Amino acid sequence: MKTTSLAATLCRWVARIVSAFAVAVIVIIAIGEGMPNPLTQPAMVQVGFVGLALIVGGFFAGWRWELAGGVLSLVGICLIFGPSIVNGKITWFFAVLIAPGVLYITSYLMRSHAAGHSKTQPPAGSNA
Repeated sequence: MKTTSLAATLCRWVARIVSAFAVAVIVIIAIGEGMPNPLTQPAMVQVGFVGLALIVGGFFAGWRWELAGGVLSLVGICLIFGPSIVNGKITWFFAVLIAPGVLYITSYLMRSHAAGHSKTQPPAGSNA
């Protein structure tokens, strides 16, 4: 039980650290390159901006609500992959963007699994 709790905590904190790094890189790039007006961009690029907003929103939400944040960021990844595959620009940074969502969901599942077992198993030392 403690191993599951430790692994879930490790997943959550690695997700938090990686997501903070990713958000910092995204902000630095947006400031350095200048943020274009999304409404003047082609439709596929606009979808990519929505995906990026979902990813960043999922990263922030994952700090409090692991499942919601993980799902939100992975939905954003799915939206971004479309324009990226069409343009042929898939890089290592996508793995960095995918990792927090997967880790948040993994942490949530580990915690809920451990909580389910603690409710169904009798306390140690009881005769039940």
